[in-house]
Amino acid sequence: VVYGILRRRLMMDFIIDHFLENPRLRDNDQLRRILLLGLYQLLYMDKVPEHAAVHETVECARRGRETRQVAGVVNGLLRNVIRAKGRLPRPDENVPLVKRLSITYSHPEWLVERWLGLYGLSHVRKLLEFNNRVPDMFLRRRVHGISRQQFESAVRPICEPVGGYAGLYYRLIRTMPIEGIAMFREGQCTVQAPSSGWVVALMEVRRADTVLDVCSAPGGKTTLIAEMIGDRGAVCACEVRMYRMRRVAEAVMRLRLRKVYLVLANGTRLPFAGLFDKVLLDAPCSGTGVMHRHPDARWIRTPEQISHAAESQRRLLDQAAEAVVPGGCLVYSTCSLEPEENERQVEAFLERHPAYTLERPPSSVPQTYVDNAGYLRITPFEHNMDGIFAARLRRGA
Repeated sequence: VVYGILRRRLMMDFIIDHFLENPRLRDNDQLRRILLLGLYQLLYMDKVPEHAAVHETVECARRGRETRQVAGVVNGLLRNVIRAKGRLPRPDENVPLVKRLSITYSHPEWLVERWLGLYGLSHVRKLLEFNNRVPDMFLRRRVHGISRQQFESAVRPICEPVGGYAGLYYRLIRTMPIEGIAMFREGQCTVQAPSSGWVVALMEVRRADTVLDVCSAPGGKTTLIAEMIGDRGAVCACEVRMYRMRRVAEAVMRLRLRKVYLVLANGTRLPFAGLFDKVLLDAPCSGTGVMHRHPDARWIRTPEQISHAAESQRRLLDQAAEAVVPGGCLVYSTCSLEPEENERQVEAFLERHPAYTLERPPSSVPQTYVDNAGYLRITPFEHNMDGIFAARLRRGA
């Protein structure tokens, strides 16, 4: 629904720009808003007679102080649209590529232009199409307490297995509220996309490990780590906001996990150092790898926010590095596609912290998800999955 509304808005803007040749009129925000109201009635509201749509829109223009003298422009443009119905201008080869892609796929031009520079036209088309699809929902089966056969028998009518890390993931094939799934209510599974599981695989968690999850909400990775280490180890889950910490607590309690300790703390000022075998920093980011799950995010994000996110990630990384024991492992991850938040962030970190080195992912991570530099990189346009970046960093002994 959101995609349809946004696409209609972009199409109407395109039609207005086509018919309004005067730049001064194009830049008149009040006039443009009135024209959008009239165009929407003409193009998308079949029950409104054309003459009524034109009349009411012109009257609206006459009542406005700034647009009183351009009512004739409104009248003429709307009548031109009526005459041109069936052959209205549409984005074609005569329209600049960035604008055409922006209108066709309902993405802001700055983001389309940025991705074209990073990934090229072929990948960007696939990415934009992916972002406009209804996202899949996935369940992650418990590691212990229920066999694969038992779980699959219980969820067969609503799910299909998709594998993922340790074969734990299943795609919902029926639309239904998650609370309506008995296995979820009983704590035999949780919601998590397969891409996120490969971040945990990067950590190579072992029983008896002590692990810190710096930015733990909503708790998907925290609970998977806790299941992997069992009762002999411990997971410390940090969050800066109480409402986010409650989400982690709810996931831990529903899955009946032990040895998970919740700490309300700012990740840029952690209250401990040199304590953990493994540290996960799943950093807050622009989320450009998962925009299909947040259709409004593409219109909320700005280029400045990417820079601000990168600065916050730098501070979080520096603090997380101090929490790792000598010889321990730090995994940095984002759900972003932007280099400033991903490989450039890691490269700058390694320059500031010579005690750390970049390690390639373990053999449990499929090589198709590992790039030449040794990063975990899952992209919508290559793997048809949520976009994820992660780096495995080893602290020298």
